[in-house]
Amino acid sequence: MTSDSPDVIRDLMFVERPAGTRLSRSSNPGGNSALARDDDNSLVTHAVLFDANAFTSEEMVKIVVTTAAVVGAVGIAVGAAATKAGPQIKSKLGDLKSRLRLKAGDVVVEAADPRPEQS
Repeated sequence: MTSDSPDVIRDLMFVERPAGTRLSRSSNPGGNSALARDDDNSLVTHAVLFDANAFTSEEMVKIVVTTAAVVGAVGIAVGAAATKAGPQIKSKLGDLKSRLRLKAGDVVVEAADPRPEQS
């Protein structure tokens, strides 16, 4: 049975599982099962699946706002780190470029002129 088969039903679900766990991989490529496992791959519990359509619009707004806030905070943190590290990275790349130019200058070999001398 393939995922394009008329015998397959797909539902949009929210998954609730304990912090520090991950979902087990399914035998279907790209899929997960509802088993929550820890870092040692030991079974911790079953994840709880909630029908996404069962949430009220207020709950959905809260979920979307919370997710957006987390993503925004992570984006700001990454941007701040990149801004702070940018000059150092640029300096290191400039140093590397200078060293590569020097090494390339040391290896310069003049090619012999293939034309015979004329008298």
